[in-house]
Amino acid sequence: MAAARTAIGSDALLMVDAGASDAFWPQGYKWALRTAEMLSHYDVTWFEEPLHPDALEDFVALRRAALVPIAGGEVLTRRQSFQPWLDRGAFDIVQPDVTKVGGLSEQRRIAWMARERGTRFIPHGWNTAVGLASDLQIASAFPDTDLVEYLTGSPFIDEVASCGWQLDGEGMLPIPSRPGLGVAMNFDALMEYSPANEKELREVQAQQA
Repeated sequence: MAAARTAIGSDALLMVDAGASDAFWPQGYKWALRTAEMLSHYDVTWFEEPLHPDALEDFVALRRAALVPIAGGEVLTRRQSFQPWLDRGAFDIVQPDVTKVGGLSEQRRIAWMARERGTRFIPHGWNTAVGLASDLQIASAFPDTDLVEYLTGSPFIDEVASCGWQLDGEGMLPIPSRPGLGVAMNFDALMEYSPANEKELREVQAQQA
């Protein structure tokens, strides 16, 4: 952590993702609490997925005791799954994934629930170009959502959108302004990565031509 903070400087945001949604995650509450205390010395913006995604009581206790903000929720589905976590105050930051929760309408409901309970909403965008475009659009509708998590170096994000995704000079992703989600698909890339669906993709491409 010291090396990471030194490398990026004092002004950059530093988030830590433990990845405890892994099926074989070996750590528990005491590890998460000790790690959160250590992270507090490095000005960490949030500590993500520090516990198994069904450990509600541990998340509640950790959020109350930790000296850094606790983030999670990327593997939960539909707003009904999020409600007990938000009602109990299990997260400082909730991160629904639009491709898992049922689309933009469900994600918007979850974001509203979070705001009503004082929980920050930051979309989890490690999915596809369409998911990222959706996250950017919904982020623009919530005044306290200033970040979107997304995966760089993935062909399913970088290559299947014809416009591509590039950070601007300030390290920001522009919110697409074209109609709909604002993203056009690269059908050649889609067919390369989804050869079993080539016939259906060509039909959609012909309809849009």
